[in-house]
Amino acid sequence: MLISRIDIYRRDLPLNPPFTHSSSGTITHLKQVYTKIITDTGMIGWSEVRGNCEYVTGDTPERIVAVLSHTLGPLLLGKPAMNRNSLQHLFDKRLTGNSAARAAIDIALLDLAGKALRVPVCDLLGGQVRDALPSDATIAFGSPDEAEAEALRYLMDGFRTLKLRVGPDRDNDLQRVQRVRAAIHSSGLSKEVMLCVDANQGWTPKQAIIRLKELEPLGVEWAEQPVAADDFAGLKQVSQHTQATVVADESCRTAADVARIASEGAADLVHLKIIKAGSIDNLQRMMAVAESFRIPYMLGQMDEGRLATAALVHIAAASRASHFEVWGFQRVRPEDDPASGLAMSNGSVSIPEGFGLGMTIREEQLELVASLSAADSIT
Repeated sequence: MLISRIDIYRRDLPLNPPFTHSSSGTITHLKQVYTKIITDTGMIGWSEVRGNCEYVTGDTPERIVAVLSHTLGPLLLGKPAMNRNSLQHLFDKRLTGNSAARAAIDIALLDLAGKALRVPVCDLLGGQVRDALPSDATIAFGSPDEAEAEALRYLMDGFRTLKLRVGPDRDNDLQRVQRVRAAIHSSGLSKEVMLCVDANQGWTPKQAIIRLKELEPLGVEWAEQPVAADDFAGLKQVSQHTQATVVADESCRTAADVARIASEGAADLVHLKIIKAGSIDNLQRMMAVAESFRIPYMLGQMDEGRLATAALVHIAAASRASHFEVWGFQRVRPEDDPASGLAMSNGSVSIPEGFGLGMTIREEQLELVASLSAADSIT
């Protein structure tokens, strides 16, 4: 079964509501890139990756499309679709970085392999160990009133981990956390709910220590990426001088990063994502390193569409992760998303049913931006 054609699509998914955090600024749309791999037998695999996440991977939609069209795509044509190991080795020799484009290929090949073998992707990864993933829910920047209302809505929907975006506005952040804590208390769920903050690199180490100590009486249990991604010493300083669990996200892009963070005691937990890892194999290496150092890890994602989320859900279902962030697609209305087949209930996402990723794609909603064919490359 050889790869005969690769189609690359774009679609912007409007967010309702938009979100803002310290690294990204305000995001109103997810700028998604979709990849369709077709074999000479007619078997198809799909993937989706986020394009506008320059603040994490350095990628843009245009760059991802260009790398898929001019570098990775031509390398795939005519190759055996089931030999992901050989293809990843080929990619390793030809380019570094470009994790989003590489993830797009790897996800599509896994979807294709699952369909060819008539099994879900999680079975290809060793089999699922859980039927659903309890996710956190993120409270965006806004007023204290908005934070409280959003918290109450999430609690009603069954979420039991609430994470507030925090940043430069110290007084407003403190009021927002106070109001969310009040909402948790009024719901009667104080013993069940974990309250977290995510600074998205928004603080210096000294600011982080001061502000987290201010938040300790409010029961903030963890702080995600309090300092700049490359400030491992600052991350360790915050870990040593605060009570909250310190989570490394933007600081953790590779297996070597996981090893460094764990061995230096720079953080208490690492947040792993496919789009940072660049492939499922790399993500599994990061998970293995975390497990060998006995540092817990969270499997999460950028805010993304349902197809990208489904890929993470299958991986997470077969993992030993302690926490999950598979919530981002909720900001995209189902009618605006070309992918369907993902269900969330009581704060948890279920594993999609069916072969491969188990998702249905409405191709007519996508804009074709490039198409590569083995027949064309021969001529």
